[in-house]
Amino acid sequence: MTENWELIPEIALKFFLAIILAGAVGLERERKGRSAGLRTHILVCFGSTLAMVVADIIALRWMEMDTTVMLDQGRIAAGVITGVGFLGAGTIINVGGHHRGLTTAALIWFVAALGMAIGTGLYAVAFTATAFALFVVVFLEWLARFFPSTDRFRVSMQMPHGLEQMHSVENFIREQGYELATARLRVSEQEERAEMTFELISHRRPNIDELAQALRREFASARRITVER
Repeated sequence: MTENWELIPEIALKFFLAIILAGAVGLERERKGRSAGLRTHILVCFGSTLAMVVADIIALRWMEMDTTVMLDQGRIAAGVITGVGFLGAGTIINVGGHHRGLTTAALIWFVAALGMAIGTGLYAVAFTATAFALFVVVFLEWLARFFPSTDRFRVSMQMPHGLEQMHSVENFIREQGYELATARLRVSEQEERAEMTFELISHRRPNIDELAQALRREFASARRITVER
Protein backbone atom coordinates (compact mmCIF):
# COMPACT_ATOMS: atom_id res chain seq x y z
CA MET A 1 0.00 0.00 0.00
CA THR A 2 1.21 3.53 -0.74
CA GLU A 3 1.87 6.07 1.98
CA ASN A 4 -0.23 8.76 0.24
CA TRP A 5 2.53 11.35 0.47
CA GLU A 6 0.55 13.65 -1.80
CA LEU A 7 -1.92 14.14 1.08
CA ILE A 8 0.72 15.43 3.51
CA PRO A 9 0.27 19.17 2.70
CA GLU A 10 -3.48 18.97 3.33
CA ILE A 11 -2.96 16.87 6.47
CA ALA A 12 -0.40 19.36 7.77
CA LEU A 13 -2.93 22.15 7.19
CA LYS A 14 -5.51 20.24 9.23
CA PHE A 15 -3.05 19.74 12.08
CA PHE A 16 -2.08 23.41 11.98
CA LEU A 17 -5.71 24.52 12.13
CA ALA A 18 -6.35 22.13 15.04
CA ILE A 19 -3.52 23.78 16.98
CA ILE A 20 -4.63 27.33 16.16
CA LEU A 21 -8.38 26.96 16.73
CA ALA A 22 -8.18 24.70 19.79
CA GLY A 23 -5.39 26.93 21.10
CA ALA A 24 -7.70 29.94 20.96
CA VAL A 25 -10.23 28.08 23.12
CA GLY A 26 -7.62 26.59 25.44
CA LEU A 27 -5.95 29.95 25.96
CA GLU A 28 -9.15 31.29 27.50
CA ARG A 29 -9.13 28.40 30.01
CA GLU A 30 -5.40 28.81 30.63
CA ARG A 31 -5.85 32.48 31.43
CA LYS A 32 -8.38 31.56 34.12
CA GLY A 33 -6.10 28.94 35.64
CA ARG A 34 -8.35 25.97 34.90
CA SER A 35 -7.12 22.39 35.28
CA ALA A 36 -7.41 21.74 31.53
CA GLY A 37 -5.70 24.59 29.75
CA LEU A 38 -3.93 25.38 26.50
CA ARG A 39 -2.04 22.13 25.93
CA THR A 40 -4.93 19.87 26.94
CA HIS A 41 -7.37 21.50 24.54
CA ILE A 42 -4.85 21.43 21.70
CA LEU A 43 -4.02 17.76 22.25
CA VAL A 44 -7.69 16.72 22.41
CA CYS A 45 -8.47 18.56 19.17
CA PHE A 46 -5.26 17.33 17.55
CA GLY A 47 -6.05 13.75 18.52
CA SER A 48 -9.58 13.83 17.13
CA THR A 49 -8.28 15.47 13.93
CA LEU A 50 -5.72 12.67 13.59
CA ALA A 51 -8.43 10.05 14.15
CA MET A 52 -10.53 11.45 11.30
CA VAL A 53 -7.49 11.80 9.01
CA VAL A 54 -6.59 8.16 9.63
CA ALA A 55 -10.20 7.16 8.97
CA ASP A 56 -10.11 8.98 5.62
CA ILE A 57 -6.81 7.32 4.64
CA ILE A 58 -8.10 3.87 5.56
CA ALA A 59 -11.22 4.46 3.48
CA LEU A 60 -9.07 5.69 0.57
CA ARG A 61 -6.91 2.57 0.69
CA TRP A 62 -9.93 0.31 0.61
CA MET A 63 -11.23 2.21 -2.42
CA GLU A 64 -7.85 1.74 -4.15
CA MET A 65 -8.16 -1.99 -3.58
CA ASP A 66 -11.49 -1.90 -5.45
CA THR A 67 -13.23 -3.78 -2.67
CA THR A 68 -16.93 -3.90 -2.03
CA VAL A 69 -16.41 -3.49 1.73
CA MET A 70 -18.09 -0.31 3.03
CA LEU A 71 -16.41 1.57 5.90
CA ASP A 72 -18.49 3.66 8.27
CA GLN A 73 -16.25 6.57 9.31
CA GLY A 74 -18.99 7.82 11.60
CA ARG A 75 -18.12 5.02 14.00
CA ILE A 76 -14.67 6.50 14.55
CA ALA A 77 -16.25 9.88 15.26
CA ALA A 78 -18.61 8.26 17.77
CA GLY A 79 -15.68 6.53 19.44
CA VAL A 80 -13.81 9.84 19.79
CA ILE A 81 -16.79 11.56 21.39
CA THR A 82 -17.33 8.65 23.79
CA GLY A 83 -13.69 8.49 24.78
CA VAL A 84 -13.26 12.21 25.34
CA GLY A 85 -16.24 12.15 27.70
CA PHE A 86 -14.11 10.37 30.30
CA LEU A 87 -11.43 13.04 30.00
CA GLY A 88 -14.00 15.79 30.42
CA ALA A 89 -15.46 14.08 33.49
CA GLY A 90 -12.03 14.20 35.07
CA THR A 91 -12.06 18.00 35.05
CA ILE A 92 -15.28 18.17 37.11
CA ILE A 93 -14.76 18.37 40.85
CA ASN A 94 -17.14 18.73 43.78
CA VAL A 95 -16.45 21.66 46.09
CA GLY A 96 -18.75 22.20 49.04
CA GLY A 97 -21.52 20.23 47.37
CA HIS A 98 -21.25 22.23 44.14
CA HIS A 99 -19.72 21.10 40.87
CA ARG A 100 -16.82 23.00 39.35
CA GLY A 101 -15.28 22.50 35.94
CA LEU A 102 -18.44 21.94 33.91
CA THR A 103 -17.55 24.66 31.40
CA THR A 104 -14.06 23.24 30.95
CA ALA A 105 -15.50 19.74 30.44
CA ALA A 106 -17.92 21.11 27.84
CA LEU A 107 -15.08 22.87 26.02
CA ILE A 108 -13.03 19.67 25.94
CA TRP A 109 -15.99 17.93 24.34
CA PHE A 110 -16.29 20.86 21.93
CA VAL A 111 -12.65 20.81 20.78
CA ALA A 112 -12.97 17.06 20.15
CA ALA A 113 -15.88 17.76 17.82
CA LEU A 114 -13.89 20.67 16.37
CA GLY A 115 -11.06 18.30 15.55
CA MET A 116 -13.45 16.00 13.72
CA ALA A 117 -14.70 18.91 11.63
CA ILE A 118 -11.14 19.88 10.77
CA GLY A 119 -10.18 16.26 10.09
CA THR A 120 -12.98 15.87 7.55
CA GLY A 121 -12.06 19.14 5.81
CA LEU A 122 -14.99 21.25 7.03
CA TYR A 123 -12.81 24.32 7.54
CA ALA A 124 -15.57 26.92 7.31
CA VAL A 125 -17.60 25.00 9.88
CA ALA A 126 -14.56 24.77 12.18
CA PHE A 127 -13.82 28.50 12.02
CA THR A 128 -17.47 29.42 12.54
CA ALA A 129 -17.86 27.02 15.48
CA THR A 130 -14.70 28.39 17.14
CA ALA A 131 -15.95 31.96 16.79
CA PHE A 132 -19.27 31.07 18.39
CA ALA A 133 -17.60 29.08 21.19
CA LEU A 134 -15.37 32.04 22.08
CA PHE A 135 -18.41 34.30 21.96
CA VAL A 136 -20.12 32.08 24.52
CA VAL A 137 -17.25 31.72 26.99
CA VAL A 138 -15.90 35.28 26.75
CA PHE A 139 -18.66 37.72 25.83
CA LEU A 140 -21.56 35.99 27.58
CA GLU A 141 -19.51 35.71 30.78
CA TRP A 142 -18.93 39.46 30.67
CA LEU A 143 -22.61 40.07 29.90
CA ALA A 144 -23.73 37.89 32.83
CA ARG A 145 -22.13 40.35 35.26
CA PHE A 146 -24.91 42.84 34.53
CA PHE A 147 -27.72 40.43 35.41
CA PRO A 148 -28.84 39.28 38.86
CA SER A 149 -27.26 36.00 39.80
CA THR A 150 -27.31 33.54 42.67
CA ASP A 151 -24.04 32.43 44.19
CA ARG A 152 -23.49 29.68 46.74
CA PHE A 153 -20.56 29.27 49.08
CA ARG A 154 -19.64 27.76 52.43
CA VAL A 155 -18.54 29.30 55.72
CA SER A 156 -16.85 27.18 58.40
CA MET A 157 -16.12 28.39 61.93
CA GLN A 158 -14.44 26.71 64.85
CA MET A 159 -15.36 28.26 68.19
CA PRO A 160 -15.04 27.36 71.88
CA HIS A 161 -18.49 26.81 73.36
CA GLY A 162 -19.89 27.42 69.90
CA LEU A 163 -23.11 25.58 70.66
CA GLU A 164 -24.40 28.56 72.62
CA GLN A 165 -23.45 30.99 69.82
CA MET A 166 -24.97 29.07 66.91
CA HIS A 167 -28.06 31.27 66.63
CA SER A 168 -26.00 34.43 67.07
CA VAL A 169 -23.83 33.47 64.12
CA GLU A 170 -26.86 32.64 61.98
CA ASN A 171 -28.54 35.94 62.77
CA PHE A 172 -25.35 37.89 62.07
CA ILE A 173 -24.95 36.22 58.65
CA ARG A 174 -28.54 37.10 57.76
CA GLU A 175 -27.91 40.70 58.80
CA GLN A 176 -25.06 40.80 56.26
CA GLY A 177 -27.59 40.11 53.50
CA TYR A 178 -27.03 36.38 52.99
CA GLU A 179 -29.56 33.56 52.99
CA LEU A 180 -28.85 30.38 54.92
CA ALA A 181 -29.43 27.19 52.92
CA THR A 182 -28.14 24.64 55.43
CA ALA A 183 -26.34 24.69 58.76
CA ARG A 184 -24.35 21.87 60.35
CA LEU A 185 -22.85 21.67 63.82
CA ARG A 186 -20.23 19.25 65.12
CA VAL A 187 -19.39 19.44 68.82
CA SER A 188 -16.25 18.07 70.45
CA GLU A 189 -16.94 17.50 74.14
CA GLN A 190 -13.34 16.78 75.11
CA GLU A 191 -11.94 20.03 73.71
CA GLU A 192 -15.15 22.00 74.36
CA ARG A 193 -15.27 23.41 70.87
CA ALA A 194 -17.78 23.37 68.05
CA GLU A 195 -17.31 23.22 64.28
CA MET A 196 -20.08 25.13 62.47
CA THR A 197 -20.59 24.93 58.71
CA PHE A 198 -23.09 27.11 56.83
CA GLU A 199 -24.15 26.90 53.20
CA LEU A 200 -24.94 30.46 52.13
CA ILE A 201 -26.89 31.85 49.19
CA SER A 202 -26.21 35.32 47.88
CA HIS A 203 -28.41 37.07 45.31
CA ARG A 204 -25.65 39.56 44.61
CA ARG A 205 -21.95 39.15 43.99
CA PRO A 206 -20.57 38.41 47.47
CA ASN A 207 -17.43 39.94 48.92
CA ILE A 208 -16.13 36.94 50.83
CA ASP A 209 -13.14 38.82 52.23
CA GLU A 210 -15.45 41.41 53.72
CA LEU A 211 -17.70 38.72 55.19
CA ALA A 212 -14.74 36.89 56.76
CA GLN A 213 -13.46 40.13 58.33
CA ALA A 214 -16.92 40.98 59.68
CA LEU A 215 -17.21 37.53 61.27
CA ARG A 216 -13.77 37.90 62.79
CA ARG A 217 -14.67 41.26 64.33
CA GLU A 218 -18.03 40.06 65.65
CA PHE A 219 -16.79 36.70 66.97
CA ALA A 220 -13.28 37.37 68.20
CA SER A 221 -13.18 34.08 70.11
CA ALA A 222 -13.35 32.05 66.89
CA ARG A 223 -10.24 29.93 66.42
CA ARG A 224 -10.74 29.50 62.69
CA ILE A 225 -12.97 31.07 60.02
CA THR A 226 -12.95 29.67 56.46
CA VAL A 227 -14.97 30.97 53.53
CA GLU A 228 -15.02 28.79 50.37
CA ARG A 229 -16.70 29.52 47.06
